[in-house]
Amino acid sequence: MSLIKVENVRKGFDGLHVLKGIDFEVNKGDVVCLIGPSGSGKSTMLRCINLLEDIDGGKITVLGEDISKIKDINAYRSKVGMVFQQFNLFNNMNVLGNCVIAQKRVLKRDQKQSEEIALKQLQKVGMSDFAKAFPSTLSGGQKQRVAIARALCMDPEILLFDEPTSALDPEMVGEVLNVIKQLAKEDMTMLIVTHEMGFAQEVADKVIFMDGGVVLEEGSPSDIFENPKNERTRQFLSRIL
Repeated sequence: MSLIKVENVRKGFDGLHVLKGIDFEVNKGDVVCLIGPSGSGKSTMLRCINLLEDIDGGKITVLGEDISKIKDINAYRSKVGMVFQQFNLFNNMNVLGNCVIAQKRVLKRDQKQSEEIALKQLQKVGMSDFAKAFPSTLSGGQKQRVAIARALCMDPEILLFDEPTSALDPEMVGEVLNVIKQLAKEDMTMLIVTHEMGFAQEVADKVIFMDGGVVLEEGSPSDIFENPKNERTRQFLSRIL
């Protein structure tokens, strides 16, 4: 069953065409990795799905709904969580507060229930010992794990990850990727923009290669990494791998 369906999506900024007719689907329980060079439109595509950008043409259907018709954006984003490259934590709140606030405001949970759920999700990402810590005292990898826990607190049906490891020191990348691998084992539906090719090979059910605002190739990790059909895909992977 398709949870995300992207059909002929187009998007431009100041006359520059960033997405030039994108089509793909993400099925329930699948991990789909978007790969490709910087500037190929991967993050813009994710931002359109999360309603951070409006599309200029085409259609995006998420959880059976045309997202251009969505009225309650906060309720939508609780079901379609997003984890950003730069964490986007509230620096004036401790870790627990970061994980509680949206539950109370959007899902109308009380303080006690919100804290219980927050602590459970922090434990899942190995951050429950840091519940009272403030983001400024955490490493990048710890911040990103808190950001994942915060998204999980909303009981999302889909998680979007926009280059979740690109702001991290190399030794912290593994701890974040391990959390995402665990979510994959639990059948969380995920769409991940990533530069970590080994991770994409290991975790993805489907890999989509984008370049110049179009999808040039998509397939299983073995299709894309071991037997790419498109010359541009081959060039990109030979440089990276």
